[in-house]
Amino acid sequence: MPISPDVRTNTSLYLVRHGETDYNRRGIVQGGGIDSSLNETGRRQARQLAERFRSVSFDAVYASTMQRARQTADILAEPHEPIRRAHLEELQEMSWGIYEGAGPSSDRDAELGEIKAEWRQGIFDRTVEGGESILDVRERVIAAMDRVMAEDAGQTVLVVTHGRYLRVLLASVLDEYSLDQMHQLDHSNTCVNRLVHTGDRFEARLLNCTAHLNADSNPDPTPNPATNDT
Repeated sequence: MPISPDVRTNTSLYLVRHGETDYNRRGIVQGGGIDSSLNETGRRQARQLAERFRSVSFDAVYASTMQRARQTADILAEPHEPIRRAHLEELQEMSWGIYEGAGPSSDRDAELGEIKAEWRQGIFDRTVEGGESILDVRERVIAAMDRVMAEDAGQTVLVVTHGRYLRVLLASVLDEYSLDQMHQLDHSNTCVNRLVHTGDRFEARLLNCTAHLNADSNPDPTPNPATNDT
């Protein structure tokens, strides 16, 4: 993925998914049109991650403008105040159009399954009715990453965003993945993905790590399976 500045110093990105919402718990599609808030589990997850991050020296915190991401970012930023913050619309979750607010059903699951099968075949311009295509999301990913890399080259940055968005982002910037493989990138609530940008490429140091949710765990374990999301 093209990055505007010619960055030669290390830039460390901590890419985090927001904490759990009641929609996550109930398997309801959220997307960019439902501005849900964290539930108590989600707030607890964020507090656990904040404790894990207490010793990390962040230079900036970016978050989606959506409530669940902003609430997560606020909890994570608290131990690091004062710290520079920014809320970006480009970090919002993919718009799922007519599926937003839809709970589990055989029809919904079959239709979403067909769309995801097309993505695995490389059909990325397929637009969800009333929503976005994967290429639309990727365009926002590039805009957001260009801004972060332009403003925070050589820094350590925390970015709080959403599940499908993370899949598109990681599959766009990591050489070992492509968009037709984004289904391989799991994304649990408050998972940590740590990328380091050196020279002209990103390297993954952690993917979907949720060690902070386990009472007695190594901070850098093998990633766990994803929780429910689209």
